[in-house]
Amino acid sequence: MTRKHQSERGSGLVEGALCFLAFLMVTFGVMEFAMAVYTYNFCSWAAEDAARWASTRGANYPSPVTAANVTTHVTNEAIGLSSTPTVTTTWTPNNSPGGTVQVTVSCTIIPLAGVTLHSNLQVSSKAQMTMVN
Repeated sequence: MTRKHQSERGSGLVEGALCFLAFLMVTFGVMEFAMAVYTYNFCSWAAEDAARWASTRGANYPSPVTAANVTTHVTNEAIGLSSTPTVTTTWTPNNSPGGTVQVTVSCTIIPLAGVTLHSNLQVSSKAQMTMVN
């Protein structure tokens, strides 16, 4: 067996710290990327869901849906996002059967640690459906 030299003392501690730093950077990078994908998927799903929901609650529904109702519907579904989604709803020409409803949902992705994203990122999705009720 050989003895470690005095100059090699603590080298394992330094190597461990460097490996741990790399591990943390990869972990936070994966977490940021996963949150960005989750936010993007939520915007896409929420726009389609809100358009379908609004298309069945038109002028012939007992209490017709308003843009505020659609915004509340999407906001109640937004769980785990770093920002509140912005919802825009328009009816063409109106909310009677045969018309169309268009819902746009946009969200801001706020970086967790700034490893993969260095500034806020805006994502949005738009869905359109024909009014059926």
